[in-house]
Amino acid sequence: MDNVILHVDMDAFFASVEQRDNPDLKGKPVIVGGISERGVVSTCSYEARRYGIHSAMPMFMAREKCPNGIFVSGRYGKYAKVSQEIFEIFNEVTPLVEPVSIDEGFLDLSQGKMKDGIEAARYIKNRVFKEVGLTLSIGISYNVCYIL
Repeated sequence: MDNVILHVDMDAFFASVEQRDNPDLKGKPVIVGGISERGVVSTCSYEARRYGIHSAMPMFMAREKCPNGIFVSGRYGKYAKVSQEIFEIFNEVTPLVEPVSIDEGFLDLSQGKMKDGIEAARYIKNRVFKEVGLTLSIGISYNVCYIL
């Protein structure tokens, strides 16, 4: 018996929420994290990644690499609320959801209402985009179970 497993990861989650909530930030290098000199980057938009910025980078380095970046201290309560909305959609697809972080999880379709990985992935991507206004990436694989 093969269990279809989805790996779902939100795209630049914190930065995407900021861009969604403030349209003036769309298309701009948004860097989210501790904004003090000792802070670190939690995440950044794809526009900021072009400057070589990445998660866990010291904020002073991010400022050097992208002086015109838009530095945001983050709204973790907001991100948790948005995450909950997204995980509710996952749980409608299958009860077997294993969160990895606030924006990432594994979904085992063996007990879900959809067995086909591509169908489930398209459904999730469309629902999250339509209802939450964010994009995500999904990998599809399987786990072979042998009963001896």
